Parts: sequence; structure tokens; C-alpha cells
Amino acid sequence: MSDKDYSQMRSVADEPHWQEFVKRTGGELVAPLITRQKVQNADFLFRHDRVVIELKVLETEFLDAPSVVSKIEAAFDRNPNGDPNDLTAPLGRELLKILRAPLQRIIKKANRQIRETKQELGLVGWRGIIVMVNDGFRALAPDLVMRLCSDILAGERYSSADAFIYQTNHYIEVPGNPYALLLWAPLYAEKSGQDLVEFVNDLGRQWRKYAEDADGPFDHSEEREFMDLSRSAVVAGPTRRWKYEGD
Repeated sequence: MSDKDYSQMRSVADEPHWQEFVKRTGGELVAPLITRQKVQNADFLFRHDRVVIELKVLETEFLDAPSVVSKIEAAFDRNPNGDPNDLTAPLGRELLKILRAPLQRIIKKANRQIRETKQELGLVGWRGIIVMVNDGFRALAPDLVMRLCSDILAGERYSSADAFIYQTNHYIEVPGNPYALLLWAPLYAEKSGQDLVEFVNDLGRQWRKYAEDADGPFDHSEEREFMDLSRSAVVAGPTRRWKYEGD
């Protein structure tokens, strides 16, 4: 990482920018299309690709459950030297226990919103994507969130969700990369076809361009089929937490 303090920086992955991004890239906001009251609708749709997207911002969702935030803070207070990435250690185990229920509620609600949108608008055969944005909730290590969400999605039948994207609006670091990174990490249901994978990949590329137009060119950008997040960490200051292990 450079001399910049990336812990004080954020990008544009928030709800207002997502709305602008979707309209710029050929998508539509769902809310104006819903005429009946009490429909719990998703946020966006892309007609050409037959995709419905529900955006969840963790900060907004967790503000509705302040006890979750206080429990997380208390867990860190009890384990001041704990590693949230080590899910076998006391802090990691406690965070898993605290976060499973609220994350499951968020995913369940998103699945329902996608389902009701497809039913209300007659979108037979359309696919659903849950986008979960972490916009500054820095207590959550990326690997912790990805593992929990993957386990939740695999453990129950969320039939309206064909893909899940975890996106950070704050920077993370991994030992094998010298740069501070913004994460776009998808998961797919077994039923997902290659065309949906290509849609998600292209959407990520378009998001990268949109973010660079807003923030300026990134120092580094790459696509990987797999990235080991087991020792990833949220950037917490001007120096790295993990020593860079590359060349």
C-alpha cells in the first residue's frame, strides 16, 4: 500500500450511487413499477438479462438492530487482542454466533423481496441477485462475512436468489497483494447458468469503471476466479496489518 491512509477512504458503493449506476447501465428502479401497496419489492431490474437485484447495505440493516452492534463491540472489548479472521479462536467463534441470525434475516428478507417483485411484475423465469454492501462496518472481516453468507445460503432454500455479491465500500488488504483493495466477490447457486456468471462479471467491470469515473483511476485492479480471503483484513490505518508476501 502507498502512504495514503486507506482506512480514512471510502468509495461510492452506497444506495444513491447504486441507483445512479443501474440507470446508467441500462437497468431500472423497481419501485416506480409497483402499483399495489404493501408489496415488498426489490430494488432494480435488468430487462435484457432478465435479472432482479435487491441491494442490502449492512450499516442500514444493522441500525435496525442496535443490539447486534452492541454485542459486536462487547465481543471486541472482551477479546482486545483477538483476531476476527480466526474462526476457531474465542473472538471469531463469538462473532459467528452473533452475526448468523441478523445476516440470515437480511438474506431471507432479500429473497422474499425478489420473489414478490417477480410475482407482482410477472417476471417468470427471471433470476435474482442479492448484493450486500459493507459501507464502513469495519468490525467484519471479509472472510467472516463470506463464510457466514455462503453457509446460510447453502443451509436453506432461498429459491429466488440465484447469486450473491459481497461488496466493500471500504478498503481491505490480503497478504498476497501489495495494494489496498475494494472487494466484489460473488457466490452462485448450483442452478445458476454461465450466462448469469457472465452478467455478474460484466456488472462488476461496469461498476469498476463507474467507481473510477467518480474516484479517479485505481492503483490496481484485477479479476480472479478465486481469492483466498482467510487472512484478509479491513485496512485499519496507514500501515499494513499483514506483511506483503509477494515478490
